[in-house]
Amino acid sequence: MRATPIDPKREGRPVVLVRLQQEAKLRRHYIAQVPRWCQPLIGYFLSFPFVAIALILTLLLKMTLTHFYFPGALMLLTIVLVAFIWGVGPALLSVFLSTLALDYFFIPSGEQLSLQSWDGVAQILPFFLIGIIVAIISGQREAARRRALFAELALKERADELEETNQELKEVNQVKDQFISMASHELKTPITTIRGQAEVTLRRLSRQKELPEELAGVSHALEQIDEQTLRLNALVDDLLDLSSIRAGKMKLRLSNFDLREVCQSAVEEQRLLTGRHIELEQPETPVMLNAD
Repeated sequence: MRATPIDPKREGRPVVLVRLQQEAKLRRHYIAQVPRWCQPLIGYFLSFPFVAIALILTLLLKMTLTHFYFPGALMLLTIVLVAFIWGVGPALLSVFLSTLALDYFFIPSGEQLSLQSWDGVAQILPFFLIGIIVAIISGQREAARRRALFAELALKERADELEETNQELKEVNQVKDQFISMASHELKTPITTIRGQAEVTLRRLSRQKELPEELAGVSHALEQIDEQTLRLNALVDDLLDLSSIRAGKMKLRLSNFDLREVCQSAVEEQRLLTGRHIELEQPETPVMLNAD
């Protein structure tokens, strides 16, 4: 059977598609947050009247003032204003319109375009370069603002996802605690029954003076059943204690006991389970502890 090779580009396409969808979503969210009057399309339309107003004011200043040395000042301010409000596209349009206006009205050749000569280009080039620099700075500022907003929106989306996941984990944890509590209570009933039957049988056997040989091992087995059911009951209590700890209602049941008895019980249990001979060396004096 011949295997069909997997195209890496096709395999990675879903990941790229998801990323593009996320970027498109963030971009739509970004555009939705921008006021309508700050949309770039509005800036393209308003560039014409703004440049015209700056040109009219410049002509009035030229006629009013005897010495007027900076005819491009108001137009440069117009470019800065358009750039910082509407972005790089309208700013470039304002640069182009302002350059044409300055060349037509203020270059010494007199109300005609002088960009065909090197002298005209040299006179208008500084203004044009300054306008381009302002537009580039505005574009970088807008790109940085967009990246910051995209990062903020992405972090907010991740935070919402983490909050949702955390809520789901809390619900699962609550269900688990309920299950542990129910299972612990359900286990207590059969354990108590088994232990009760074992104790009743042991009491009946203890009343007999002599036990038959076939019942000699039964008595020891019943004692082990009683001990193991007691241990199971302690494990069930531990499960209930775990639920109490999670609920903040844990209460310690302190009591005095001999550590030697605990060790001896553990050794006996392992001896029965493995069938091995285990020797335990213990001190002669009791090792008393007060614990739960």
